[in-house]
Amino acid sequence: MRTVPIADLLVLQRAGYWGEDAGTSEIDVPVIRNGDVLDSGDIQWKHLPTRGFREDDAEKARVMSGDVVLTVSGNCGYAAYVATEPITTTCASNFVRVLRFDATQASSHYVFHFMHRAQFRASLAPFIRGTTMKNLAVANALAQVRIPLPSIREQCRIVEVLDEAEALRAERRASLVQLDLLTQSIFLDMFGGPTAVLSRWPVRQLGQLLDFMTSGSRGWAEYYAESGDLFIRIQNVQRDELVLDDITHVDAPHSAEAERTRVQAGDVLLSITADLGRTAVVPEGLGAAFINQHLSILRTRALVPRFLSAYLTSPAGQRQVLGRNRQGVKAGLNFDDIRALTVPIPPHELQCEFARRVAAVEKLKTTHRASMDELDTLFASLQNRAFRGEL
Repeated sequence: MRTVPIADLLVLQRAGYWGEDAGTSEIDVPVIRNGDVLDSGDIQWKHLPTRGFREDDAEKARVMSGDVVLTVSGNCGYAAYVATEPITTTCASNFVRVLRFDATQASSHYVFHFMHRAQFRASLAPFIRGTTMKNLAVANALAQVRIPLPSIREQCRIVEVLDEAEALRAERRASLVQLDLLTQSIFLDMFGGPTAVLSRWPVRQLGQLLDFMTSGSRGWAEYYAESGDLFIRIQNVQRDELVLDDITHVDAPHSAEAERTRVQAGDVLLSITADLGRTAVVPEGLGAAFINQHLSILRTRALVPRFLSAYLTSPAGQRQVLGRNRQGVKAGLNFDDIRALTVPIPPHELQCEFARRVAAVEKLKTTHRASMDELDTLFASLQNRAFRGEL
């Protein structure tokens, strides 16, 4: 199959503008930043910032149906396909490029699928400059990176196959989101909303219920290792979930400091700096693991850990956590702030029943994630075969 430089297929490669503050220019328009182009190949249309543009600049920077939007600053190389032109004029910022292709040579949707791959992003590495803020030399990159170019008919067939596979992945992602919402719904149904949860049950300060509390260790970079014990950082603690996809390993020292920050099954982890109020429960069988300074360990026998974690991430819990954020001194929570949190105490049996229901949901999520991994592997295989002419 013949290949051509991507640049040879372009009729337009244009940077956008950042514009002015909303309300200070001729028109206000939503603007696409690099962070608005998602790894899924979508654009988060509902969360775009609004900026002020001159009308002629807005016309130059507007995105249209069939355009490919490519990130060129920061997280370089992520592509999104504009399947339908937005109802209101929407513009590219200077952090992305609008790519428009010659329809007589290439389906823009086909080119998007070629660019929506880890291999494409890797091919851009020689054209990325900068350390603090990375920037892509767009013209050079698109002139050098080559794309397989079958007939238009074959391109459309490939797009159809890959779109069907991507639709299956999107359905699985949506199912996982619904399961996350189900856990929250179970909590609200069993214990009540932001007001009811604190009025329906006896309440006490969290400090009265804790057997042990500590924060994590600083300066453990010297102990980082390719394998070994787990070092749990703030990105591993999400909203009532422990995520180990991006886990760091350490060769932990034999010290009192290490023992103090070693987690136990049933510990509730709470983020206390940066993105406050994330929680997770340490599961059975995790093995040796330690936390960093952005997390705290909450250990209690008075509450079921799964209930405590869910409460702290519920609207009622988050209201308290965020209300105690000491931004004026140093962003975060100290031990006194945590001890002062008000916690409801439903009957122990009800907490256990909640934990059982959540465990059933977690089992479903594990099954869905395994299916998602299989679909991801299948999709990557289809992509590779498609652009080798083997599909």
